[in-house]
Amino acid sequence: MAYGIYKCKHKGLIMPTNKEQSVKNWLYNADEDIKSAKIMLKAGRYTWCAFICQQAIEKCLKAGYTKKENKIPPYIHKLERLCQILDINPPEEIMNSIIEIDKYYIATRYPAYKESVNISDRKKAENLFISTKRAYEWLLQELKLKKI
Repeated sequence: MAYGIYKCKHKGLIMPTNKEQSVKNWLYNADEDIKSAKIMLKAGRYTWCAFICQQAIEKCLKAGYTKKENKIPPYIHKLERLCQILDINPPEEIMNSIIEIDKYYIATRYPAYKESVNISDRKKAENLFISTKRAYEWLLQELKLKKI
């Protein structure tokens, strides 16, 4: 099915005008991030694994926003804030995971901060990856999104 596109004012991005296609795009990219995080984990690139985990959750939340609001998601990256905007209340364990995962968005962008959250322990990275997958699955169900 063909769909229109438009140029978004923010950074000249091209976005589909079809809501369903936009949701699919967000979910496809979230799924790709989950796969990439797993590869980074296996490669011993733990901090990058964590960053990509954050990206997967963010894209899932933005798919939910697009579906619910039929608008381009806000240009924010804070996962907890995106949950508030969507008016969802994850169980405590999931919310704690989301808050923990969120720390790693900044880590790769600001070198001074990276040192404080750098992951050198494989077990910690594995646990973060597992909690990301749990949060991702919960969000898909809560936001009534179909897994790609």
